[in-house]
Amino acid sequence: MTISLSILFLLFCYELPLIGFAVQSHIADIYHEPSETVERSGIYIIGIDVETLNNMESKQAVRDQLTNEHKDVLTITEINNSMSYTNKNRTLLSWFGLNAKSPKEKMREDLREYFGKEEQRLTDYFHNDHATGNSAGLAILLTELIINGTFQNHIPIAVTGAINGKGEVTAVGGIKEKIQIAEKSGFQFMIIPSENGKEAETFQKELHANIRILDVNQVDEAVKQINYLNDIYK
Repeated sequence: MTISLSILFLLFCYELPLIGFAVQSHIADIYHEPSETVERSGIYIIGIDVETLNNMESKQAVRDQLTNEHKDVLTITEINNSMSYTNKNRTLLSWFGLNAKSPKEKMREDLREYFGKEEQRLTDYFHNDHATGNSAGLAILLTELIINGTFQNHIPIAVTGAINGKGEVTAVGGIKEKIQIAEKSGFQFMIIPSENGKEAETFQKELHANIRILDVNQVDEAVKQINYLNDIYK
């Protein structure tokens, strides 16, 4: 009896977090105004606003509601059981402190490793509630190099990409939505990770986007591309 009750209790604890997720029906990616990392740096972070909606009947219903709220919807995803259980498992792990480091925390460590220290500007950025994932890593690193006098930039450039402590640029999510945002915002150039290159090419054709996309593997490649653009378009 004790064993049975213990098993039932554990099952209840496992299913409890799903109650809150059960009503979630859709996730919407929404346009977010690109932000310049530092005034006159010309480096712009491309982020996406994400909104979870409950008990919506269809994607069209979601679009209609958000449009009425004057939100520019990019994509809508219907939440399935797999996504619900993934979120639930993350919640359970967080309860016990077993979650892996968040992308934001990992980015902070990688930037600190690359520079050998953490500048006050980086500390301020990570205390910002809008700093979430790791896709701003490349933009932040490039900005620090500009501030440190490594190179200069005078052209508005949309930048997305994660980095590691060695300065390698790694893949990020939401490439389709970020291309849409950069295009809507009027950017002529966008730098992305080479790992996202093929999907970016596909989405660019699908969206009929005119923006010029440059993919890089290393921070040094990004600096080289920016220097080249500045020489051509100065």
